[in-house]
Amino acid sequence: MRTLTAKNLFQTKQQAKKDNKNILLLMHLEDCSWCHFVISEVIDPMIELKEYTDKLIIAQIQIHAGLSMVDFKGAKIENNDFADRYDIDFYPTLLLFNAQGVLLEKIVGVASEDTYWTDLDNKLEKHG
Repeated sequence: MRTLTAKNLFQTKQQAKKDNKNILLLMHLEDCSWCHFVISEVIDPMIELKEYTDKLIIAQIQIHAGLSMVDFKGAKIENNDFADRYDIDFYPTLLLFNAQGVLLEKIVGVASEDTYWTDLDNKLEKHG
């Protein structure tokens, strides 16, 4: 996986403010086949395309007991607790935040392999 692992969202938010970008986070489980689909067929290709990297910081968070990170406010938090904060019960889930760390969009699951990227693209466009 080439996608950046989000370990410090406070720093990510500071970078997003500086670069005037939104933040796209993929919340996933290690043994989730749909998560692997989203990573390999959508997220990894996106990070290779300037049209996305010019507008987004793209990162992933694996949900697993014992893994922790720093949240948008600078507090240490378990990855599971971060997922609970955003009521994530199904994976993969994409969270789109603005540069201030405010949630703009939550995309749960994969409704269609054929239209997933297009549907995501439409939601990203809606938020600039």
